Amino acid sequence: MKRYYWNGISKDERIKSISEITTIVDRFATIINFQRFSDISLSLVIEIEEYKINNLFIGLAEVMFIEGFDHTLSDSNAECIVLFNITFTKGTGDLKYEVPQIPG
Repeated sequence: MKRYYWNGISKDERIKSISEITTIVDRFATIINFQRFSDISLSLVIEIEEYKINNLFIGLAEVMFIEGFDHTLSDSNAECIVLFNITFTKGTGDLKYEVPQIPG
C-alpha cells in the first residue's frame, strides 16, 4: 500500500479547523486513526483511493497550508494511506480534554 506523508499548518481556531478538515476528508476518504498530542498538534491516518488524492489535497489546501504533496495524478483505484500531521498556530501546547455539556 502506497503511503503519503503530509504536513499541514492551520491558522484558524483548532475546533473550527478540525471541523473543516474532517468535513473535507469525509468527501474523499476515511479517517482510520487520529492522535491528538496537545492543542498544537494532531495526527491523522487517512485511507483513500489513489485517484482521489489530488481532490483531497485541493480541498484541504483551501483551509490550510500543506506540504508534502507531489501533485502526481493517478487514475488507480488502489487504496493508499496519507499520514497527515497538522499544527495549529493558535495553540498553547496544553493537552486538555474538553468535555461537552450534556443537557440533563
